[in-house]
Amino acid sequence: TSDTCTYTLAYDGTSDNNLRYVGKNPCNYVTFNGEKAGWRIIGILNTPEGQRMKLIRTNSLENLSWDYTSARSYSNDWTTSTLQTLLNSGAYYNRTTGQYYNGSAPAITLDFTNNGLTETAKNQIDTITWKLGGTANYNSSSNGLASHWYTYERGTTVYTGRPTEWQGKVGLMYPSDYGYATSSGTSMNRASCLAKALYSWDGASDCTNNDWLYNSNIYWTLAPSSNDSESVLRVDSTGLVDGISAYEQGLMLPSVYLKSSTTILSGEGTLENPYEIG
Repeated sequence: TSDTCTYTLAYDGTSDNNLRYVGKNPCNYVTFNGEKAGWRIIGILNTPEGQRMKLIRTNSLENLSWDYTSARSYSNDWTTSTLQTLLNSGAYYNRTTGQYYNGSAPAITLDFTNNGLTETAKNQIDTITWKLGGTANYNSSSNGLASHWYTYERGTTVYTGRPTEWQGKVGLMYPSDYGYATSSGTSMNRASCLAKALYSWDGASDCTNNDWLYNSNIYWTLAPSSNDSESVLRVDSTGLVDGISAYEQGLMLPSVYLKSSTTILSGEGTLENPYEIG
């Protein structure tokens, strides 16, 4: 334990048995993209390309629609979504300005000339096969646990015609990333939280308050609903996971997998002395 954070990790018990940082404030801060302590390590996760370190940005870049176009159309197809374009070929990826939507027309102008991806960061990010599976049912302990979500995300249940995977550099966290980041509290331990549907976490204060990925805001995940053509899963401000239309607003927390050649050069993972990578 440091003065400000804890060195707490846990294997998630899935078929891949990924190693993840857990708890209210683990020591997983990283300097990445020129942003000191601007990113945090989700863990060492298995991908189709092998084991990779997965990062997520500490603070949101903007409050935006998951998908909304100038024609006022929207869908839950990540491969064509405006948020995917922004992160992988648009203003954020190119460190420029651009127009995007946050729930309705007209578009707003976003300036990423100071906090978009640097060339160094791009070279450290691996191109990964991100799985795009979803589900229509997730509101009970029989179908909505973090372990269920881990299977859904890597499955092939999608709305008719939707792709089941996408290759790219910058994505979002999954509902399972959020669920598996929790630790124990005074009334519910980690096992109890993992036995409770994420849809019901609004009443599970120990689960949310001891989960470093919970931040009392609405933010997007990568998982679509398979029930219709427009719904996407988000983490609600109360801590539950549920589906809303892709044109609604949500915070954008980019997530990336680093190349396997990336190493930690120094640091302690604390906010004051984050890990330096190279």
